[in-house]
Amino acid sequence: MTEDARPTRSPDTVLASGDPGDDTARRYRYQFTYAGILCCSLLDDTLDVAEVFCEQHEDVLVKHTDGCFTGCQVKTRAPEGAPWKANDDAIEGACVRFAALEQQFAGQFRAFAIITNHVFYSNAKTGTCLPYLLGLAADCTCVAEANKKLQTFLRKLSRKAGCSEDTTLAAFRKVRLDHAAPKLDDISTKLENTLTLRWARAKDCSWPVVQEAARQLAAACHLASSLAHADVLPSYVVVSTDPIETEIQSRIDGKRVDRSRLEAILNAAYRGSELLEGPAEDVPLPSAGSRSLLRQKLDAGGFSATSVDSAINLRSKAEFLGVRGTKQHGKDEGLRRYDHLRSIVLRDCADAFEDRQKPDERFGREMLEDIRTRLVARRDAGEPLFGWRKEHLEGLAFVLTGECMVRWSTDVPWEEAD
Repeated sequence: MTEDARPTRSPDTVLASGDPGDDTARRYRYQFTYAGILCCSLLDDTLDVAEVFCEQHEDVLVKHTDGCFTGCQVKTRAPEGAPWKANDDAIEGACVRFAALEQQFAGQFRAFAIITNHVFYSNAKTGTCLPYLLGLAADCTCVAEANKKLQTFLRKLSRKAGCSEDTTLAAFRKVRLDHAAPKLDDISTKLENTLTLRWARAKDCSWPVVQEAARQLAAACHLASSLAHADVLPSYVVVSTDPIETEIQSRIDGKRVDRSRLEAILNAAYRGSELLEGPAEDVPLPSAGSRSLLRQKLDAGGFSATSVDSAINLRSKAEFLGVRGTKQHGKDEGLRRYDHLRSIVLRDCADAFEDRQKPDERFGREMLEDIRTRLVARRDAGEPLFGWRKEHLEGLAFVLTGECMVRWSTDVPWEEAD
C-alpha cells in the first residue's frame, strides 16, 4: 500500500458501533459492585443482616438474622433514558420473579427491592406508574379489593409467573423502590466510601488501601456471581456419597458472603497494603550489625548468659531469613520487605523502651516481654509480616541492637569503653 493510499482511520482509533458488549460488561460490573455495598451491611451491628448471596434467586439475596430474606434486583439505565415504567421489560420481569419466589417460598421473604440508578415514572395515576400501583397495593389485602388498573397489572404478572393473583399481590405489596443508587460512573467510589464508614480498619488505611479493599470485595462478588466455585471443586466429588447434593451445596456456598468471609477479603487487602519503606540504598544488608555490641547491650540490660546466647541465635535466624528473602523475591523486593519489618520492630522496640525504662534498674527483660506482646498483636491483627514467625521478629530486634539502633538500658558502658 502506498503512502497516499494508506487509510486515515483504523480499527484501533475508532470506537465500535453496534456492539454493546462493553456497555453490558459495565452494567454487570455495576451489579456486583453494588453487591459489595450490600455486603458492607454485614459490618453494621445495628442491622439484622446475617448473609449476602450473589446471583442466588435474585441479583442479590440478603438473609436476615431471623431467617427471612430480602430479594434485590439491580437495574441500570443511562441518564438520558426514559424513566422506568411498570411495563418496561426489566421492571415487569423483576416483579414476575418476585411473585414466583413468593409462591416457591411462601412467607419467607420479608421484602423485595428494585434498586436503580435512574428514576421511576411517577407523574400520573396510570397502569404504567409503578409507585402509583404500589400505593394502590398497600391499601388492599386481596385482589378483589384492588383498583382496576392494579388488577390488570397483577393479572399479567400472575400469568407470567404461573401463580395466583393473590400470591402476586402478596409479593407486590412487599416491593420497595430505591432510585438513590449511585450513577454508573460513581459505583466504585460509593463502595469505597461505604467501606470507610463500616470497616473498622479503614481509619488506619491510606486511601489507596481502601480502594484496593473495594476492588477485592467487588471482585469477590463477581466470582461469587459466576460459579467460580466450579473451578476449585475437586474432580473426585463424583465418587462422594451424594455428588449432586455436594455440588449444589458447593454452588450455594460459593455465592454466600458472611461476616467472616467479608473480613477475610478486606483483611487480605489490608495485609497487602503499602509497606513502610524508604530509599533502597539506605537499607543495610542482613548481617551488617556487630555481635560484640549486641552482647554488651544485652549485658547492660540485665540479660543472663543463656538469654544472650538465645538472642544471638535468633539474630542469626532473622538475618538468614532476610537474606533468603532477597534470593526468593529479588534484591529490591526482598530489601523492601526487610525494611518494612525492620521499621515496625524498631517502632515497637522504641515504644517498649519508653514505657519500661528505669534509670536505676535493669529493665531489659521487661522490655523484651513488652516487645513480644506488641509483635504478637501485630501478627494477630493480620499485618503484613510475610510469614515471619514472632521469633524471627524478635531476632530482628537483636539485629537492630547490633546496629546500635536499639538500647536495653539507660547506661551506655559500650560508649564509655570506646
